[in-house]
Amino acid sequence: MRRTSSRRAAATGGALLAVSALLTAAMQTGVATAAPSPTGKAASAARPGALPAKLSPAQRAELIAKAQKKSAATADELSLGAQEKLVVRDVIKDQDGTLHTRYERTYDGLPVLGGDLVVTTNPAGETGKVVRASRAKLSGVRTTAKVPAATAQKQALGAAKAQGAAVPATDQAPRKVVWLAEGKPVLAYETVIGGLQEDGTPNALHVVTDAATGAKLYEYQGIENGTANTQYSGTV
Repeated sequence: MRRTSSRRAAATGGALLAVSALLTAAMQTGVATAAPSPTGKAASAARPGALPAKLSPAQRAELIAKAQKKSAATADELSLGAQEKLVVRDVIKDQDGTLHTRYERTYDGLPVLGGDLVVTTNPAGETGKVVRASRAKLSGVRTTAKVPAATAQKQALGAAKAQGAAVPATDQAPRKVVWLAEGKPVLAYETVIGGLQEDGTPNALHVVTDAATGAKLYEYQGIENGTANTQYSGTV
């Protein structure tokens, strides 16, 4: 049973990484495909002006605000459900004026994990490529949990302890979300465990729990460890 769960978690993790890479590629090049995307000079040759424009923080904030004002119209254009809304998380502008806008979705006010999408619009404001983390329909999701938040919190603390976390703690109560990363929308809790990891690194373990059954759907560490070598002082 544990081996099956490990394989399932690994498969989900791989899918999430693939989705993340796909969304990043779309933001950088506007190419809605899993194939390697042109970058740098190659991207510029494929579409003159495709390189990202340099934006000041104020310019970027203005683009995000404009996209958010149009988010309801964008949701309608994408045929999203009546209970779905779009929240703008980032906008990248190419040198030719093309915009790549990354949205997160909400369902009945709840964040949708695995529901991100990137919309590309040309300089005339016309929608072009749309890259979705999931094409599953968001409908019929019950937003009333059968399992109390305390159950999700206990499960998350247990997961952190199993990884050797030192004094794991939750700074905030579990939040209700819609889990869409595996294709079927499921009401869930997301709990973030703080404290320290086994090696003393700060902890940010995210645990997603099914709000109907209490089963753990997924977990990932928000803070990753790494090793680097400097020229003068060796391993850090």
